[in-house]
Amino acid sequence: MLVTILATVGFVLLNTDSSHASVASDFINRLKAPIEKVSRQNHLYPSVMMAQAIVESDFGQSTLSTDANNYFGIKGTYDGHSVTMETGEYSSKGKHYMTAAQFKQYPSAEASIRDNAYLLRHGTLTDPDYYAETWTTNAVTSSDAAMALATTYATDMDYGNKLNAVIVKYDLNRLYGDTGAATTGTAGNINQQIEQSLKKELGTSTATKVADEKRAEQTRSKITRMPETIIPRSVFEPKNARPTAPDEYTLQLNLPLEKIIKKGQSVQK
Repeated sequence: MLVTILATVGFVLLNTDSSHASVASDFINRLKAPIEKVSRQNHLYPSVMMAQAIVESDFGQSTLSTDANNYFGIKGTYDGHSVTMETGEYSSKGKHYMTAAQFKQYPSAEASIRDNAYLLRHGTLTDPDYYAETWTTNAVTSSDAAMALATTYATDMDYGNKLNAVIVKYDLNRLYGDTGAATTGTAGNINQQIEQSLKKELGTSTATKVADEKRAEQTRSKITRMPETIIPRSVFEPKNARPTAPDEYTLQLNLPLEKIIKKGQSVQK
């Protein structure tokens, strides 16, 4: 009897997981083409746009997406059409509450995708560059672009982490060859133009070196970027002074200046 019950529970769980996987894959495959097309046209990361659609619409299962083709939770009216629904918001202190709001109603999923891209590219009435940190020309990686949305797009401060978790879980960086770095797609073309220009003016060897250094700098994520090498503050202290803690540092100095400091300390003795 126990074996039968366990087998039944296992079968139900397996079916549930399979059903969810099917819903996720069907949703991603359905929106893949329009998201890749629109994101490319607007210099946005398709992985971030797809992650937004997943989080905002619950894989197209939310009432807002089924009734209004609104996959990004954008408020307002679209060509005079809208729906009013309850939505969860967060206060400035991080407290969650429910409220009614007017959301745009679109004629199709692609119209929703295009409107989301338009919002990110044109910002607000008072600040057209409000979402500029999400553009592939400004965000070094898709992860950076997702984190930029946490302070602009949603009241949920964990929004960026949620988007990045979805990107990783469903391997969304594979969309349109998106590797998560801005050196693909349009940004890659920009780098090529810079390199070609340098080659023409400075010569091949010098241009290649400069372009490689620039590319290496651009491919480092602003989130994970580490500070430059620094030297211990103990360099400035005489030998009989209080030992400096390991984590006390000062700015990096060049070798000649370091020798002058040490020489000055020996003269004082």
